[in-house]
Amino acid sequence: MDLRTLRYFSAVVREGHFGRAAASLGIAQPPLTRQIQKLERELGVVLLHRSQKRFEVTQAGLLLYERARRLLDGVEQAEADVRRLGIGETGRLVIGFVRSTPFTILPGIVVRFRATYPDVELELREMRNPDQVKCLENGIIDIGLLRPPISSRALQMVTLIREPFLALVPANHSLADHSTISIRQLVAEPFVMYSRAGSPLIHARVMEMCRRAGFEPRIAQYADQIHTVASFVGAGLGVALSPSTVTSFNMPGLHCLAISDKPAALPVVAVWRTGNASVLVRNFTRIAREAASAWRPQGLPG
Repeated sequence: MDLRTLRYFSAVVREGHFGRAAASLGIAQPPLTRQIQKLERELGVVLLHRSQKRFEVTQAGLLLYERARRLLDGVEQAEADVRRLGIGETGRLVIGFVRSTPFTILPGIVVRFRATYPDVELELREMRNPDQVKCLENGIIDIGLLRPPISSRALQMVTLIREPFLALVPANHSLADHSTISIRQLVAEPFVMYSRAGSPLIHARVMEMCRRAGFEPRIAQYADQIHTVASFVGAGLGVALSPSTVTSFNMPGLHCLAISDKPAALPVVAVWRTGNASVLVRNFTRIAREAASAWRPQGLPG
């Protein structure tokens, strides 16, 4: 028995008529009849009792039909599953992300991706930049959402968004009635600074901005996370320079100001392993770019 013969036999039983079965299969009736007769000879049993223009399915025929339908349904499902996997409609992706992205583009990406590919499993892992790079290189995660620079030649990336920097001051600060200030205006202020260990990229960028403005910041307090920096500024511990993610928190006692110096924005990129050209990865990066193009930072001053 082969799958074609089983399909022929199943069509005859299902339609209850050789002519209709042949039409449904797109073949002539005589070859269909010969195939069923050949099947009966091979099995050594009568599958159909024929009488002029009608037939009756024997017990052996009913058993074969039941088993054939299970087999054919399984084959059809396997074919459909393989095709869906091949075009990225099923499967599993492990996504790394830095802690700021849930307040910017990550929710929009996940919502859009799940709406388009509901049967693809997404596993999301919050990870620091260096950990994501290692996991990408080792194939532990498929895609990373992180901040450059990324020095690994084993990875490639695409920029999704660029977050502007803002100046943060307590709401009762003398500068709080401004909408825009220069970094130089913070020269005498105590700073709440992103730590070098916890947020090395933002720490380096803030130090660079202050030095370009002609001063070394006087650091009153270190913190690792954006919402911690924001809460410390709101509590009056000092001022800060921070990515615009901070506007998502609606932190009490905090006032955000645009920066007239126009420091370079802080990118968020999607990163994947070079040569990992899976359809799933391509689909995710396409959806990520679409979601990112629709994203706009909320609550920016000015």
